[in-house]
Amino acid sequence: MRDETQAAAATTVAAKAEHPRDRLLETLRRLPSYVRLIRALLGDRRLGRLRKAGLGAGLAYLASPIDLVPGIVPVLGQLDDLAAVLLAVRFALKGLPGPAADALLGNVGLSRDLLVRDLDNVRVSGVWAARGAARTGARVAAVPFRGARALVRSGAAAWRRRRGPGEPG
Repeated sequence: MRDETQAAAATTVAAKAEHPRDRLLETLRRLPSYVRLIRALLGDRRLGRLRKAGLGAGLAYLASPIDLVPGIVPVLGQLDDLAAVLLAVRFALKGLPGPAADALLGNVGLSRDLLVRDLDNVRVSGVWAARGAARTGARVAAVPFRGARALVRSGAAAWRRRRGPGEPG
C-alpha cells in the first residue's frame, strides 16, 4: 500500500508540469483500454456483486441524460462522466486481490499508477476548464457594462460640446 501511495505521489508531481489539455488527451487515448478492462471486470467471477453493481452504476451515470454537470457545458459536462467511470473502475478493482487486479490491468495495457494518473488528469483538467469558463463568463458579463460606459462617455462629451466654452456647468 505504501509503494502505491509513493508511486501515486511521484506520478502527480511529474504530471504537474504538463498542460491540463495534454493530460486530458493522454487519458482519452487510454479509453479503449478502459473499455476492455470494464468488460473483463464484468466477466470476472472473482468480483462480487457489489463491485459489479458499482461498475454498472458508473456506466449508468455515463449513459444517463441526468448529470451533476450537464453535457451541454463544454468539457466539464464530459469530465464528470469520465470521472464517474474511472472511479467505478477503481472501486471494482479494490474488490479483487492485488495480483488479480494487476493482471487484469496488465492484460489491457494499464496499471494502478496509470489509473491514479488518469483520475488526477481528470481532476486537473476539470479545474482548468472551470477556471477558463469563469474567465469567459466574466468577460461576457462585462460587455454590457463596457457598452454603457462608452455611451455615458460619448453622451458627456456631446453635452460638453453643446454647452459651449463660457457657459456654467
